[in-house]
Amino acid sequence: MSVLDERIVDGGRGDGYGEQIEELEFLLEADPTLGARRAAAHVRAARAERDDDAEMRLSYYLALAHHVQGHDVAALAAAARTEQLALGRGDLAWQSRALACRGMVHHEIGDVEDAVDLLRRAVDLRREAHDDAGTAEVLTSLGRVYIGMSQFAPEAASTLAEARRLWLTAGEPDGASTALTHLATNYVVMSQRIARTNSRGALAAARKALEVAQQAVDEADAAGLSRTAIDARLAVVGAHLVSGDLEAAGVTLRATTTMQTRFPAPRQQLALHRVRAAWLAQTGRCADAIDEVDAGLRMCDVLDRPADRVELLRTRVDALERSGDVVGALGTLHELHDLTVELGEAVAARRAVLLSSRLEVERAERVAEAERRRSSALEARNERLAYEASHDVLTGLANRRALDDDLVARAEGGARPFTLALVDVDHFKRVNDECSHQTGDEVLARLGAVLAASVRPGDLAARYGGEEFALVLDGADREVARGVCDRVRSVVAALDWPHDVPGGRVTVSIGAAARTATTTVDEVLARADAALYLAEADGRNRVQLAD
Repeated sequence: MSVLDERIVDGGRGDGYGEQIEELEFLLEADPTLGARRAAAHVRAARAERDDDAEMRLSYYLALAHHVQGHDVAALAAAARTEQLALGRGDLAWQSRALACRGMVHHEIGDVEDAVDLLRRAVDLRREAHDDAGTAEVLTSLGRVYIGMSQFAPEAASTLAEARRLWLTAGEPDGASTALTHLATNYVVMSQRIARTNSRGALAAARKALEVAQQAVDEADAAGLSRTAIDARLAVVGAHLVSGDLEAAGVTLRATTTMQTRFPAPRQQLALHRVRAAWLAQTGRCADAIDEVDAGLRMCDVLDRPADRVELLRTRVDALERSGDVVGALGTLHELHDLTVELGEAVAARRAVLLSSRLEVERAERVAEAERRRSSALEARNERLAYEASHDVLTGLANRRALDDDLVARAEGGARPFTLALVDVDHFKRVNDECSHQTGDEVLARLGAVLAASVRPGDLAARYGGEEFALVLDGADREVARGVCDRVRSVVAALDWPHDVPGGRVTVSIGAAARTATTTVDEVLARADAALYLAEADGRNRVQLAD
């Protein structure tokens, strides 16, 4: 299990699916097909249980399993599900993992531009989360992508160097050793490219590659990282081959073969066949080199590794040419050409499938977006109608219907007591008669704003009818109710009004009554109305509480 994988399993994982993830980790290498089936079953179970955290993580492993099998559309769909759930949870780390998985799928089909873009976005998310180890992990993947792109050789070196630094900062020496091994591989690949046109430059590059690769071997051996140590030794062999030190390459090859026997891994066994075949060809043992190539080709058939097959066929051509078998070399060249064409067509087909799937997704998203807009518009319309049905158009306060519903709801089931206050505008008829109904409406609207600003959370301000308003004061006792009502009265009396309002002043009278558990709503309304009558009879611009 890799350093990253251990962190995924241990970090914040729910106990209910830890064993499932460990099983999927094993199956990713041992049997990806079974791994994909198990992961799909686990995802369905998590979805049925509405466990978003489990579904998010398991969908990621489902994406990896599909990716290993080359099922690009399924891999991207599973990764997209992980990303969607991670976005909903605000989990930057799992968003980053999903993006990185998508990036590796695009890299696999030769869509380099999208691959690099996705991996860079994954790096940015890890940086945003201040996750050094996670950033290092994605940078390591990005560096590996860069290795295969000759124009990005400098970026590969700087990216892997930064990954190593962050691994060390995070206290993860194993990850740092892995990054260093990839960095050595990058230098070997660079030296091999340089050797085609500049032998002296290739020697200098090979010396740098050898220095880094040997350091990677030392670190991996010290940490007991057997697979990383084998990869590092293969980089050492590659550096020796470029520099022409075939004896040193042979010594390291024998040591690597011994290690691989003790710690077998199909991927590394195939790489060993490829490197050993190249070494045998360069040492003039062409027949042995061809046998090594054939062994590697048989493994390619089992493991379905067409890229390795291409490299092995190139080595066979070299060995046949060195042995003087021109006809055999020409036949292998034809086979290599046919395979290259076939791979190109396969990649094009995978891209076409991916593009078709993407178009289908985009069409579905457009339909879904149109439906969301329609649903949103309908919801907004329903909300507007519901608001209009329960609110007074002029003042924006609750209307009489909403007030009645509120009073009934408060009275049901022996709810908390409340005080009902009825507010009436004094001499409002004079405003309408001497000014205009428009001025009257302005007075009512302004009074509505005063009342709305006077209530507390849990209270209700409503237009009762005409120039009458109502305040429902939740849980208010007699003294609290008197204080609220008198404050409303005094605020209204102090307001400045246009000169055409009679007397330039508007006042209100207020009658209030408390409701207890034994009082009905109708009784409260009647007592509040009687108190209002007394306030008006007593000279108006005053507050009267019912006994």
